[in-house]
Amino acid sequence: MSQATKNDGPSHEKDGIVEDSIRYVWRHGVSAAATRAAQGPIAVSGSGVHVTDSDGNVYLDGLSGGSAAATIGHGRKDVADAVHAQMTTLHWVSLRTFLNEPSVELGRRIAGLTDADLQTSFFVSSGSEAVESATQLAKSYHRARGNPDKNRFLYRKTGYHGTSLIGASASDNAEFRTWFAPLAPGFIELEACNPYRRPEGMTEEEYGLAAADAIEATILAEGPETIAGILAESIPAALVLVPPAGYLRRLREICDRYDILWIDDEVFIGFGRTGRWFGFEHYDVRPDIVTASKGITGGYVPLGAAIATSRVMDTVFGDGSSTQAKVSGHTYAAHPTACAAGLAVLDAIESEDLLASTARIGEWMVNEFRRIYADHPHVGDVRGKGFLIGVELVQDRATREAFPKSLGIGRKVMERAMSDLFMLRATGDVVTLFPALVTTQEDAQQMVAATCRAIDGVLGEL
Repeated sequence: MSQATKNDGPSHEKDGIVEDSIRYVWRHGVSAAATRAAQGPIAVSGSGVHVTDSDGNVYLDGLSGGSAAATIGHGRKDVADAVHAQMTTLHWVSLRTFLNEPSVELGRRIAGLTDADLQTSFFVSSGSEAVESATQLAKSYHRARGNPDKNRFLYRKTGYHGTSLIGASASDNAEFRTWFAPLAPGFIELEACNPYRRPEGMTEEEYGLAAADAIEATILAEGPETIAGILAESIPAALVLVPPAGYLRRLREICDRYDILWIDDEVFIGFGRTGRWFGFEHYDVRPDIVTASKGITGGYVPLGAAIATSRVMDTVFGDGSSTQAKVSGHTYAAHPTACAAGLAVLDAIESEDLLASTARIGEWMVNEFRRIYADHPHVGDVRGKGFLIGVELVQDRATREAFPKSLGIGRKVMERAMSDLFMLRATGDVVTLFPALVTTQEDAQQMVAATCRAIDGVLGEL
């Protein structure tokens, strides 16, 4: 399916929808002026890796719906059928009152996806809730072990852990720190592990070990007896920071040494984005708690999960006879309809062998970007795992000097692509792609070409 010619000239009906959206629907991250200037756009349908707007424009979707959630593509009848069947049988009951089979089956299936001993899923409705549940679970774990003072958390710069008070507090986002102040106490900032920005003369492996050792130094300075856990994405998604091989292994050793739980935030990449079920599987390590959302239902129904190992759960459960350690419940926890969608998504990923195709085609895309930009003076780095891909643009390739923020290069690339009916994203000047797992080789070729058109168009105007 090729991209359609863009139609111009909004209708009066569309004008009304846009104005009503500004008044009645809060659109996070986009100003009212920007919504009005772009006349939405208003999505009306989706199929596979394409989204159609109200003007009939067909966009090639390199972002899995815009925020990496539509992992098995748009318009899947199999998922819709599973949701319909569950809704017309038992749409929802409270987990406090009843068990429901879809949630039990989904939890069982998740536990069997890897050999990482992930046992118990705390099902919620979003990634932010999953992160919050994970921190509560970590505190409960330490309290059950007789260490209630272990209640603080480490987090890394450039990481992203949602928009709840906990997520905002575990972030160096300047807007969060300004608008959401005062933030929650007990969060300690660490430097990010960014191999592209490593010191001169240091190998990636040396840098990774040094970055992990710096975490240990912070733990010792802050007092390991006060640290409950570290919020650390196995592969930070916003900047596609693929870690050196030894970094996460050393992080695991440090956590074990000081009885600190590693909460691997995989809300963005879990359930197949990197070509494996979870990002940590690439590095021969096991987290204590994994948070997930987006890909768990492919965006069809909101669902998130904090997934804990048996080691954590054996401590939390105790002898099983008393009330469980406190982790907040939610009205829609283990929602049967959402869990039915999750089961259908797991079925699709397995039956269509989407992990293998994601790994293979994603590797081709990274290598193709590297080939195209091998000698480009303003393309500093190309990196990725599976369908998590980043192209970092710089003012000077030789020195890795960044463009002045005032130029907004990444934002301009994103806008250029959108005008070309292609959806990509940029965090700063790192241009990112998060295609759906159903992306074919032909789709990938179109995405690479569209990305290059946007990058070359913007850089050509410098």
